[in-house]
Amino acid sequence: MQKVVKIKLRQLIISLTIGLLLLNIAYASGEHLAISNIDVKLVSKTVRNLHNGDVIPEDARPGQLVEFRVEVANNFSNTDDVRIEDITVKTTIEGIDDGNDLEIESDRFDLRADTERKVIFKFDIPLEVLEDSFNVIIEAEGQDENGTLHFVESKLKLEVQKDNHKLIVIKKALTPIEVSCSRKNIQLTLVILNTGNFDEEAVTVMIKNRDLGIDIKDQIGELKSRPNEPESRFSKVYPLRISDDAEAGSYPINIKVLYNDDRQVTDESVTLTVSECGKLQPVVAIGTKDQEGTEVIMPPPEKKPEPKPDELLPEGTVLTQESFISGNGLILIVIIAEVIAVIIGSIAVTTLFRKRS
Repeated sequence: MQKVVKIKLRQLIISLTIGLLLLNIAYASGEHLAISNIDVKLVSKTVRNLHNGDVIPEDARPGQLVEFRVEVANNFSNTDDVRIEDITVKTTIEGIDDGNDLEIESDRFDLRADTERKVIFKFDIPLEVLEDSFNVIIEAEGQDENGTLHFVESKLKLEVQKDNHKLIVIKKALTPIEVSCSRKNIQLTLVILNTGNFDEEAVTVMIKNRDLGIDIKDQIGELKSRPNEPESRFSKVYPLRISDDAEAGSYPINIKVLYNDDRQVTDESVTLTVSECGKLQPVVAIGTKDQEGTEVIMPPPEKKPEPKPDELLPEGTVLTQESFISGNGLILIVIIAEVIAVIIGSIAVTTLFRKRS
């Protein structure tokens, strides 16, 4: 019994050894396909020469663009002259989007021996994100012309930092953006988001333009700091009524969001254009220039009304209206009646002669 167990155990060890050898032959991990360098760009600053296990020294911010520049190399020598084909590179930021990953994969490409290629990945950090450290996984894989699979992986740490107090306006939409005769039904849509670490208990929205007579103050209450929760954002449509005597021009409407006991403020603005009621915009007469060669702007030609029929007749002519029966129509009816009478008479005479014969 012990001999049988020993034999089976020996066979298992041999099988595992052979399997591992075959796996090493068929799947080379990071020997010839390599991630040779990683640069990370955050706004205007670039951190260079990062490698597996590094922490990115610059912090990312909510809503910020982060760019990963990954260099992938074929480390086969020119003497070996082995080409690695169908290479794909994938970069993943784990769990940063409300617990979900952000992931981008490159198109496939080939690398000749002793060459490299740079692949760029661009990510927008979500506005609603936790202040935390996130894993960045960069993977490259391909297959050489001998059928061997190659795989390499690098890991980085990306840290996201947030302001303690931060409210931003993520939407400001004015409808319409231009008014003329009708100055009613103007609406301003606002969406405000808390991207900071702290709750804001007393938030006030102010919308003003003195020339248009706009002066709104709205105490909207509390905005929570928890990302991706309805309580962290505020949205409202404000009706705007402007003065009827406002002159034509462009008017900036100022938007202020006060928070943190009114110690901090977010400033935004939208522009409303007021045009004169019924005023025609000048148009350029194409090819028209004055004597000095300056292009002349002329109003569109006035359309003259079409002349009425009585205006085309000679002076003194009287225009009358007749009914169909009282005019030429009566004559036509008489002629038709006579023709019908002649036909009926002809038929009667013919019938009479046939009977006598």
